[in-house]
Amino acid sequence: MELFNLLCGPSDGKGFELSWHRDDIPASATEEEERERVWKPGEVYSHTQWNLPLYDDNSLVLVPGSHSRPRTAAEREADPHGGDLEGQVVVELKAGDLVFYDNNILHRGVYSGGKQRVTLHGSVGRADGGGEGMKKRARNVLQHGVGSWVERADFSCLGEGEERKTAEGMRRRLVEMGRAAGEVGYSLVG
Repeated sequence: MELFNLLCGPSDGKGFELSWHRDDIPASATEEEERERVWKPGEVYSHTQWNLPLYDDNSLVLVPGSHSRPRTAAEREADPHGGDLEGQVVVELKAGDLVFYDNNILHRGVYSGGKQRVTLHGSVGRADGGGEGMKKRARNVLQHGVGSWVERADFSCLGEGEERKTAEGMRRRLVEMGRAAGEVGYSLVG
């Protein structure tokens, strides 16, 4: 496991919508840059994201198949907050359902102000992935400053058992990945 966080709905009762985006391809990317960074048939996945809601959740909206192609002209020209895109799907999850997806699928979050959202969100990656796959994983996982503090994470509260050994192994692999990848920059800005 690499990334793990909690997606929560607004507590003030006001909904909001995230813009259409891909997690590792900036909106400013050219068609050629997108073509280089999307998944290609036959390519081994280096990582995948997942959502597991604790309450029924329909906040994830995506365009199936868009993870393996550049955006269409209509998708490029659409208002990022303008609502629907052709072919979009609202992912309907019941509490306890689990969905895995490529984080470069064209997607957004739509948070309803009148609905409780508590969804576990994370990513898993291949520890044996090297080269360009490792750089993709590093950029996704270590951006947002994670690379600057993960080495200092203290797992002493876990005692001396297997849980601590597992946590320390995960931390060690993240640190090694960060050192091998170098400066990863940011995929999403704003």
